[in-house]
Amino acid sequence: MTKMADLAGVAHNIAHHSASGLSFISPHLAQALRAAGEETTAIELLVQNPYPPKIAELQPLRLSLASLKVTVQGMLQKHGFNPNEVSSIVLHATPPPWNRDGSVLHTRAVITAKNGRIYDSGWL
Repeated sequence: MTKMADLAGVAHNIAHHSASGLSFISPHLAQALRAAGEETTAIELLVQNPYPPKIAELQPLRLSLASLKVTVQGMLQKHGFNPNEVSSIVLHATPPPWNRDGSVLHTRAVITAKNGRIYDSGWL
């Protein structure tokens, strides 16, 4: 039986994967944020087409986030969760100002369960 507390581990895994090169979000997200004059963003990953608000369309970022959504759904299933047990998964991402090429992202994932409990990875 899956424990809801396991969602804290899922949140950590989402944040860690999102910051890694395997997600292909870097450097596209940093480039898009900087072009829009933004320093950070929050992206709801459970919507049909996840994309940061107030950011111009950048096809590689759009594709990376679509792939991340599929990966996140797989993580939930791998840990025994049904998608209807979760109401929100928000990825917070901030590229550090010292990293000009955008290859580094500080990430945080916050999962809200249907019962209202919040599971926060903290910033990685």
